[in-house]
Amino acid sequence: MRSKVGQIFAGLLIAAFSVTPTAAQTQSQIEKRYTRDYNQCMDAAEGVTVDMMDCIGAEIDRQDARLNQAYVMVMRPLSRAKKDQLRGLQRSWIRQRDARCSRASNDAGGGSLSGVVYASCILDETIKRTVFLENYKG
Repeated sequence: MRSKVGQIFAGLLIAAFSVTPTAAQTQSQIEKRYTRDYNQCMDAAEGVTVDMMDCIGAEIDRQDARLNQAYVMVMRPLSRAKKDQLRGLQRSWIRQRDARCSRASNDAGGGSLSGVVYASCILDETIKRTVFLENYKG
């Protein structure tokens, strides 16, 4: 269960940038993929920005490893043409993710919240992309 600080933080993030679910993923579905370590870390951070950024950074690393694992699994059986196509899609997704998260950060109005919003957006977009790859049919 999320602490009161975690609930307030989540509310701030949702208010700071509109979460537009990709592939019908709700924020709740995304949060179910957060690791226990991340949830515990965020609870312990108690709203301290630098501590939250450390938690988010570590979770991005964990989720990026999951994304890379899904990518490798999807790429393995594909034909050369399909691999080239998926590689191009991934590169495009990275550009779109970065632009989306930059907009969300800018919409947060500056200050320390902007960095947290950006990093949280990267985290959630990474999870969304992992789900996409896990369901990729090529």
